[in-house]
Amino acid sequence: MEKKVRLSDREIKIIKETAKDIFGSNVKIYIFGSRADLNKKGGDIDIFIETDKKTSLQDELKFLAKLEIQGIERKVDLVVKNPYTKEKSIFKEAKEKGVLI
Repeated sequence: MEKKVRLSDREIKIIKETAKDIFGSNVKIYIFGSRADLNKKGGDIDIFIETDKKTSLQDELKFLAKLEIQGIERKVDLVVKNPYTKEKSIFKEAKEKGVLI
């Protein structure tokens, strides 16, 4: 399988499983920013999560903590959109330039 993001298979698996556990099974997960560009080096992990479940800051913090506990050692920037979130330009950018995992 061809790599579309600069993350290991293990990192992708951890992100997907953790997102589904916290934000629901219908979650869509996008990697955007430098990790979605195969020609760049380094950088944090920018994650955009789109869910049909109402979420809280506590859910977001739990997600970030679980990633760290499971061995994701890079800095993670998280953007979450749920049905109650006001539309933001970052949502469109993350979906257009990001990679759905």
